[in-house]
Amino acid sequence: MRTPLKIFRDHRQILHQLTIRGIRTRYAASMLGLCWAMITPIVMLCIYTFVFSVIFQVRWGDIGESKLAFALVLLCGLTIYNIFSETVSQCTRVIVSNTNYVKRVIFPLEVLPVSVHFVSCALSLFWFLLIFVGVFVFMGRFCYTAICLPLILAPLSLFTLGISWLVASLGVYVRDMPHFIDIVLRALFFLTPIFYTPDRVPLPYRYVFYINPLGLFINQLRRILIFNQWPQWYILFPLFIGSAVVAQLGYLWFMRTRKGFADVL
Repeated sequence: MRTPLKIFRDHRQILHQLTIRGIRTRYAASMLGLCWAMITPIVMLCIYTFVFSVIFQVRWGDIGESKLAFALVLLCGLTIYNIFSETVSQCTRVIVSNTNYVKRVIFPLEVLPVSVHFVSCALSLFWFLLIFVGVFVFMGRFCYTAICLPLILAPLSLFTLGISWLVASLGVYVRDMPHFIDIVLRALFFLTPIFYTPDRVPLPYRYVFYINPLGLFINQLRRILIFNQWPQWYILFPLFIGSAVVAQLGYLWFMRTRKGFADVL
């Protein structure tokens, strides 16, 4: 049976090359280069913190009135959302924009969404660095539970790749897919508890926020990086299983539909 794990085993060199090239070309023509990977999260964090903690007076129950602590809680949510949204958004065009690979019979097209995700994860390392430094400097806390970070990023990657393979395939046959996904991602930003807690949502709609996979990932990330708590295993284990299923289904869909890519393009 075809599994996504074969990609990492059989195409390690191709993935490495595509990821390095993706990182280099992202800021190749800019004056500051890779520094933008650090500047962007800092600027976004300042803007969102000001808007939601100063203008809208949003408060996080466990951290009191501290705006710096609120900024770190917010950054955890932005990091998870950014990894997911950036990967999915770019994958809607990843096949269409690489038609030269489609015409190569032996090229493994399934690695393209994976390389996009790897680039997003690599650049997000700066976001995680900001969280580590911020928690240590401003909250005076060293969270040893951060060793569980791979246990959260692994299912997040599986879930993201499953959706990415799906939209990458649909993007070939439905050229409106990038516009549709853009709307969905914009809505998802506000429907995910990034800058508020789910208990602030009216009760009839609250269950939607509790079953949001991104919200679950964000909550577990905050537990281990900010509050020095272990993940909730009864949530993390089913999340891992569900993400693996999403990844497998997305991969199978991509491999089944890729046969028609050359005819459409």
